[in-house]
Amino acid sequence: MRASLELQRALVSALVADGAIRARGLKIYDGPPAEARAPYLSVGADMVSARGWQGGGGHEHRFSVSLWDVREGFAPAKEALADVERVVLAMPRHFAGVRLTGVRLLRATVRRTGRNWTQGIAEFRALSVREDQDGG
Repeated sequence: MRASLELQRALVSALVADGAIRARGLKIYDGPPAEARAPYLSVGADMVSARGWQGGGGHEHRFSVSLWDVREGFAPAKEALADVERVVLAMPRHFAGVRLTGVRLLRATVRRTGRNWTQGIAEFRALSVREDQDGG
């Protein structure tokens, strides 16, 4: 789970540092508090699977970033998720003893909830290796 934790920390740092996301007024939460006010991004859910090969090993991470918004229409949510995708795909590939060997968008969806909020979810897949395991 160490690689998952470090990936999450790098993801949050990249989202917080992005000027376009800041300009949209999006707060970033790891599990939003009950009093959170939209619009905001929430990091999670996360599923980690061990991946091994001869002489090494790593992890496959499937994680999501969710957007919660109360504005009308889907366009603002799609614009925000496009920024999230850009940030995730441009994240540093080395951090805290972890090296990402691949990151890609799996799927994204935008929908209205029963409370008339807009929810957008972008799901990603990343592969990681521990730097101390592959000799690098």
